Amino acid sequence: MTHHAIIVGGGIAGSAAAIALRKAGITAEVYEARHDGGDYSGAALRLPRNGLNALRAIDAHDIVADISYPVANTELSSGTGRHLGTVSFTGNGHDDVPRTMPRARLARVLRSAAADRGAAITMNKRLIAATSRSGSVIATFDDGSTAEGTVLIGADGLHSTTRRLTFPSAPEPHYAGNHLVYGYAPASTAAPPSPDAFHIYWGRKATFGYTTAGGDIYWYANIASPEPLSPEEPRDTSTWRQRLVKLFRRDRTPAVDIIRAATVILPSSTRTLDTLPTWHTDQIVLIGDAAHAVPPATEQGAALALEDAVVLAQQLVSSRVATALEAFEAMRRERVIRAGASRRSRTTHRRGKPRWIEQRSRDRRIAQAVQSGAMDPPTWLHEHQTVWN
Repeated sequence: MTHHAIIVGGGIAGSAAAIALRKAGITAEVYEARHDGGDYSGAALRLPRNGLNALRAIDAHDIVADISYPVANTELSSGTGRHLGTVSFTGNGHDDVPRTMPRARLARVLRSAAADRGAAITMNKRLIAATSRSGSVIATFDDGSTAEGTVLIGADGLHSTTRRLTFPSAPEPHYAGNHLVYGYAPASTAAPPSPDAFHIYWGRKATFGYTTAGGDIYWYANIASPEPLSPEEPRDTSTWRQRLVKLFRRDRTPAVDIIRAATVILPSSTRTLDTLPTWHTDQIVLIGDAAHAVPPATEQGAALALEDAVVLAQQLVSSRVATALEAFEAMRRERVIRAGASRRSRTTHRRGKPRWIEQRSRDRRIAQAVQSGAMDPPTWLHEHQTVWN
């Protein structure tokens, strides 16, 4: 079938979709609302094996391997410094080891690859309307310009404009109960090396994790809070450095030294998206976080978006748009819903107990979960093969 795709969003999902569509022989135009694609330093991700398999399907694995680092394990410790166990993500060979990189770096390299393979990339274009008519869909942007295609793909993230325009009654993202702070510190920071693992410490008041896989220290802090960050709250590095040092100062971990040395600190409120009744109309479809944002603890957001891109492109190769979009959703919905539910925390604080008892009980539960294999990566999720048929 002859199609032309309009892709709204030039991040990981949108750029991967453009690469997949070009492999399928489908022309594609990518429109990104921000002038820099939302590029920033600090936030890193670990791409699991199923995400790497999706990259192989669109011949993009090697370019991502070149800008990332293997991180095979997660080391878990208590805030006292006691080691609680190791969760291994090692597969059957080096290529199966998850790769870690800054999220912005992954988005940039995929966007560049999409352009190299013939997709048109336009930055600083914000969607304001999407109108379907017989055989085509028209996207209108905030500068008054338009683009016309046979299918419009909304890959514009958790706060998707495409979703709001197409499904006005769809649920909005809701606060998930945590402030998530990302950052990085220079390699010269006085902290124990962790080149092949994310080392996570379950502290008295919050969780802290870091890796030195890329040389610099990529780290995060996960802080339970009943309310999201307000727009009025300061986001400057100095203010957040003071907050975080105070939060972790009683833990016997590298957190305080790393935070004091950090050159980038990025606070955010975690949000998730309830299951949508549908992801598509006859000519418009949502992929990635626009359709199914999963909790950060799953480490699956980027991987599921990459899988979406491959499956959607393959469905569009030989079917009319409406049929392809229906088949795409049928193939993906159950998997992503299950993925979102696969890593709910079992280690939150319990009210009504003295804190030291709560912490000791939590540490014991974590150690038992690691020893029993309950925290191992689910085989059905991480071993999933996305192939190009």
